[in-house]
Parts: sequence; C-alpha cells; structure tokens
Amino acid sequence: MNAVNSQWSRAVTIIIAMVMGVVVWWPSVVVAQTMNFAGGPENTQWMLSGNVFECRFQQHLPGYGEAVFYHQAGQDVTFQLEPERNLMAASNASITITPPPWKPAERSERLGTSRVNKDGPAIVLDSERSNQFLHALREGRMPTISHQAYYDPSRYVQIQVSAVEFEGAFRDYLLCANQLLTMNLGQVARSKVFFKSSEEQLDKADIQELEKVVYYIKNDPRVTGVYLDGHTDNIGRRYDNRQISKRRVEAVERYFLQQGIDSEIITTRFHGGRYPVADNKTVKGRNANRRVTVRLEVDKDIPLPDALVFKLPEDSQAVPPLNYPTSAQR
Repeated sequence: MNAVNSQWSRAVTIIIAMVMGVVVWWPSVVVAQTMNFAGGPENTQWMLSGNVFECRFQQHLPGYGEAVFYHQAGQDVTFQLEPERNLMAASNASITITPPPWKPAERSERLGTSRVNKDGPAIVLDSERSNQFLHALREGRMPTISHQAYYDPSRYVQIQVSAVEFEGAFRDYLLCANQLLTMNLGQVARSKVFFKSSEEQLDKADIQELEKVVYYIKNDPRVTGVYLDGHTDNIGRRYDNRQISKRRVEAVERYFLQQGIDSEIITTRFHGGRYPVADNKTVKGRNANRRVTVRLEVDKDIPLPDALVFKLPEDSQAVPPLNYPTSAQR
C-alpha cells in the first residue's frame, strides 16, 4: 500500500511540475522543460515589405528571431523561420497548428515534420503547409514548431506564431502579392531554345520561351547584359556548323531587337559543335545540342525605382521592418 501511495505521490508531483513548467528529477524520471517563444497581445506586430520581385510578411518573435511568409514572384508562398541564434537540434522538428489559448479543449492539427537547417533559415516549409499556416492564422489558431534543443535532448524549444492583429495585416500582404511579377529571375536567367536539324528560324515554341525573357528584361531595370550563345550538333562540316549557329543566334537577337530590347546590352557568340551538352551519337543528344542559350546578367547593386517598391497603405495594420532590405536589394 505504501508503494502505491508513493507512486501516486510521485505522479501528482510530476503533473504539478509540468503545469508549472519546471523540471523535476526522480530516479529514472525526467519531465522536459520547454522554452517557449511567442508574441502576446501586447507585443505582437506584423511587418510587411516588398517590391515586384518578392514580399516578406513577418512577425518578430521576442528573444528568438523572425517568422516569415516569403512570397517570391512566379512562385507560391513559403514559411521560413529565421532565428537570431538557432537553438534546435539539426533533425526533424514537429509542425503543428494549435488552438488559441481561449479554446484549450480543441485538438491540435499535426502537419508532420520538417528538417532543421544548420545554416540559413532554420525551417523552410513547402507551399502547402505554408498556406495551411496562413489559413490557421485567419481562424485565430497558432502555427507551432517544437523540437529538442541542440545542447540538451531533454530540453525543448517551442515557437508559436501569434494570430493577434493578423486579419488586417493579411489584407495588406495580399496587396503586395498581387503586384508581383509573373516570374522571377531564377526562372528565366538561363533559358534555351532548340532547333531541328539545319533549322535556323524561330518556331512558335521558341517565341513563347523568349517572350518570358523579354517580359522579365522589361520589368527589371537591373538587367545589364543578355548573352546569346549558338550551338549545333556534330553532323556536317565544322565551318558550316559555325555559320548555322551564327544564324540561329542572329534570329534570337533579331527577335529581341524587334521587342524593344536595347542592342547595347546584347552580346552574341556562336560556337558550332564545340560545346555539346549531350551525346551526339543519339537522336536525343543531338536534339539537345542544337540550341541557343540565353543568359541574363543582373546588377543587384542598382537601386530599384520607387515605382517597383511596394508601399504600405496609410491605414495599414502592418509596419515596415526596421533596416531590413529585401533580398532583391541586397
């Protein structure tokens, strides 16, 4: 009987300790202490910055860092956790959506796990779970990330994104997202158009690909160079192949000039069959080698015109981050 009472006493003590958030040591029994980072009603603030290339919608987590919804042009939004100092172990963290404090009876929604990175953002979620985070915040629920500390596996770190003042700030984020370009630099910086054997003129598929490049060049004043390189397969004489690659490059250049691209930023080169990217012994390889590549050079030190920078509405519930330039300006 005394043994039973002792076990009950120990269990009650552990439960009380868990509620109080402390660590209790018994022989072979450890209740982990959780270090929680979250904004409260008095200090939660949503910040928003952006331009036509990206939007950063973020919340400062006191003592930890930033919870960021990052939306790049041409892509869906992703959630990123950017700590000032990462306290979590480099393994899989738990991703959940927890009910608000005033609804403790509701169940948490589990969204699986995500790898904790040693460098850069500690957590980067896929667009599906990032949108689930946004949806949860609109419902007043809290996106939550929890994981053991790197310095002690018996201690845990928990990060929660507060839904305080979210709805008004979210409307401002949508304004920023709606002014993004339809594509980003990474999607067009290295483009290719392909040619059939002995073909030198652009077809419909080539034009569609080059239209994307033209669109980006016209919308990014930091593009300082457009490099066009013509290539062939190894069928035929070397001299003839060089001339064919030259005419293919000139066809692409002519299209850019017709679309109003400044000739001063265009550089053309032609190489014949000197630089294959695939095996010329196969049909598939030769098809890949008959190409013109388009490479854009961008000087990110060039400041963006005010017209391309997102401006918060006067009645915005979000504020601009302090001294935090967007990556397009870094």
